[in-house]
Amino acid sequence: MILKVFERLLNIDDIDYKWAVRFMFLFCVVARCAVFFNPYSDTDFTWLNSWMSNFEAADQTQAMDMTVPITSGNIVFLVSAFFALFITFLMGVLYSGLYVRSFRSRNKGKEGSEDLPEPVKMGVIIKRFVLLSLFYLAVSIPFMIISSNLIVFFCIGFPMLFTAPACYLSGDKGMFNSIPHVVRLTRGFYLAHVRSIFLIVLVFFFTDALAGLVSFASMTAFYILSAAFSTWITLTFGRYAGMAYCAMSDKKVISSINIGEKESRFR
Repeated sequence: MILKVFERLLNIDDIDYKWAVRFMFLFCVVARCAVFFNPYSDTDFTWLNSWMSNFEAADQTQAMDMTVPITSGNIVFLVSAFFALFITFLMGVLYSGLYVRSFRSRNKGKEGSEDLPEPVKMGVIIKRFVLLSLFYLAVSIPFMIISSNLIVFFCIGFPMLFTAPACYLSGDKGMFNSIPHVVRLTRGFYLAHVRSIFLIVLVFFFTDALAGLVSFASMTAFYILSAAFSTWITLTFGRYAGMAYCAMSDKKVISSINIGEKESRFR
């Protein structure tokens, strides 16, 4: 049973908007690969690593050159890598909203689905997605600065909050009201989310290790496989966020639909 659910979770193509998802996947893979194939980016940080090691080892009486040895190519690489990762993250967020809309469109009208909310219009999803993207962009840099100090609190709170984007994009709540709403919904589902998130992370490490093995034969193949695997896992996580939100918010309706489908088999 668990394996079937997990297989369904990894099948990111199983959605009404499969061509949109395929475009999102391809776009993210190209963006991630472009970071390494950009002729203006420089992935060699040897000087910077050496300077940081000397800076950490130096005592207070030693005079050090305070000029950080980082090239313009290094900056191009770091900036482009950040935006490629950010875009991939946003595509995972968008997928969660598309999944909720797809789920409600598929099940609306079935027996027992009278209380199922109406699927939000696509224009509303796009508008909310743009606003959410701007919000994430505004908080991303401060979050990266403080995240290392709050990593434990983040890991504990994340399973309670990761469905908030799906709630917002579904049109059920506003951007900030979605947070307390999903916290209330998560009561009773917290450990289930922790287990599922842990499994997805394990799959990520496994696929990342496979891509690493390919690097011994071809770095080009490594870049492509690494980008494809990480994008796939990100969309898988977005899929799980959508599935989890539907399961928590529409659990009574889902139960009614499932019971109705089972009964119809014996008629």
